[in-house]
Amino acid sequence: MADTLETLIAKEAIRELVFAYSRAVDRGDNDLLESLYHPDARDEHGINPSGTAEEFFQIMRRGGRSSVLQHAITNHYIKVDGDRAEGEVYLIAYHTIDADTDAPKAFILGARYLDRYERRAGSWKFAHRLVVADWVEHRAAESVAAAPEIAGMLPGRRGPDDPSYGYFKLFPRGR
Repeated sequence: MADTLETLIAKEAIRELVFAYSRAVDRGDNDLLESLYHPDARDEHGINPSGTAEEFFQIMRRGGRSSVLQHAITNHYIKVDGDRAEGEVYLIAYHTIDADTDAPKAFILGARYLDRYERRAGSWKFAHRLVVADWVEHRAAESVAAAPEIAGMLPGRRGPDDPSYGYFKLFPRGR
C-alpha cells in the first residue's frame, strides 16, 4: 500500500509540473519555466538546435513570434520507477503569429511531449523533453477584442499583466 501511495503522490507532482509548464509558457513567465527543469536538462523543441534546456530558455526569453499561446493538455500517461519517471503528454497548442501584415496568422498544433522526469532533493523536475508534432492547422487569427460574444470579459495577456497574476495567490510564479 505504501508503494501505491508513493506512486500516486509522484504522479500528481508530475502532473502539477506539466501544468505549471503550460502556464509558464502561455503566460511568458520565463522565470517559472526555468525553475521547472533540472540544471542539466535537455529540451528538444525543434527550435533549439543544441537540444539543451538552456538554449530553449534563451529562445523563450527573446519572446518568440507568438503573441498568444495556449496549451491544452489532454492525455497524460505516466510511469514511475523510484526517483525517475517517464510520461507521454498529448497537447493541442494554439499560437497567434503577428506577421508583418495587418492579418495575424494562427497555427494550431497537435503534439506530444515525451518526457523524462527526475526527483532530486525531493522535487520532481524535467530531465529531458522531446516534442513530437502529430498535426498542424493554419488559419487567420481573430482578435479577442473584436469578438462581440465575449464583450466585458477580461482579455488574457502574456506576462505579469495577465489578470491571473493579480487574482491567484497560490499559483506558482517565477523566482
